[in-house]
Amino acid sequence: MIQTAFIAHLREVINEKHLLKHPFYQLWSKGTLPIEAMQRYAEQYYHLEKNFPRFLSAIHTNCEDVNFRQEITDNLYDEEHGPNNHRELWTWFGEAIGVKREAVQNTEALPETRKTVETLMRLASRSPIAGSAAMAAYESQTPAVSKSKIEGLEKHYGITDERGLAFFKVHSVLDVEHADSWWKMIEKEATTPEVQKQVEDALVEARDALWGFLDGICKAYVPEALTTCNKELLPS
Repeated sequence: MIQTAFIAHLREVINEKHLLKHPFYQLWSKGTLPIEAMQRYAEQYYHLEKNFPRFLSAIHTNCEDVNFRQEITDNLYDEEHGPNNHRELWTWFGEAIGVKREAVQNTEALPETRKTVETLMRLASRSPIAGSAAMAAYESQTPAVSKSKIEGLEKHYGITDERGLAFFKVHSVLDVEHADSWWKMIEKEATTPEVQKQVEDALVEARDALWGFLDGICKAYVPEALTTCNKELLPS
């Protein structure tokens, strides 16, 4: 695990608004999230999942480091290859909680969902180092979030079949490796205060965009969550 002083600092920055601290995921973990809200979440998150390969491709296109391009290619392959690609796995999760495939794939994005996708694409396209910071903010959280979701689904919602849990089981493992690739890129390139500031700014922007995505879900489907759970952690 990459753990230089700067990387450790970035991890702490992410942890300040780690997604597991968000009211939406806390309700999920406690089993008090209405299944209808989880279903709407499944529809909205698909927009992030279907665009994730595009984020990777944008970083790959602008990256001159051959070794790092190969790591991005491996990540992209994990996302895209075969009939059971990660979009398909997400569709399986949606079906397991009662959402039709067509609804998962075709529901219109909420404004906050669109903003999150646009922010991540803009950062991914800005430069390889900004894109790496954005993806580090994203994928470094995914293993813990995935494990927590599995626990909540099994304990509180009766979702125990492999098909319904496949997306989270895959990401609880793969994204440990993927996140480490982004940290390696950052460690290699962020060697001056100027570049380190660029990295931290991009990482914070991505972190806040992902938090804002969940804010949008709460506002639309469980507005009471924003006033009853962890108010001190919400953006001002």
